[in-house]
Amino acid sequence: MKTLSLLLLLFLSITSLSAQQIESEKVFLGYKFTMNNQRLDLKAMKKLMIADTEATRLIKKARKNNTISTILGSIGGSFVGIPIGIAASNQDAPWALAGVGAAFIGVAIPISIRSNNQALEAAERINQVNSSPPNPLQVTFHFIGNQNGVGLALSF
Repeated sequence: MKTLSLLLLLFLSITSLSAQQIESEKVFLGYKFTMNNQRLDLKAMKKLMIADTEATRLIKKARKNNTISTILGSIGGSFVGIPIGIAASNQDAPWALAGVGAAFIGVAIPISIRSNNQALEAAERINQVNSSPPNPLQVTFHFIGNQNGVGLALSF
């Protein structure tokens, strides 16, 4: 009876784990990822991708591209903001610096879009892995008998 209860518990836990899906919602210039109504960032998604090497590779690339995009966008925003601040104080502003900042931002946007697409692809891949049925257990029963008596052996 204990063995049957243990097998039932194991089956239910495997079923509940495979039922969890990463949901994605399209937002401005990217996607918002959630699981069980909790928002996931790329770091949390990386922990969920351990089951699949391809998904892990994709999420690592997405994190790297997101970091690069954030750095380039921050530098670009600073370069654009400095001349605007100087111009607001009625001084002669270095508008070439704003042009360089706009170029940084222009490079950061496609990298950010690529990062979001890689994260979406990783989420779809891990959802596919989670939704596929697990390998069926090969359970065999054998009647055994020895000097201690007769019994039922369960192999899997």
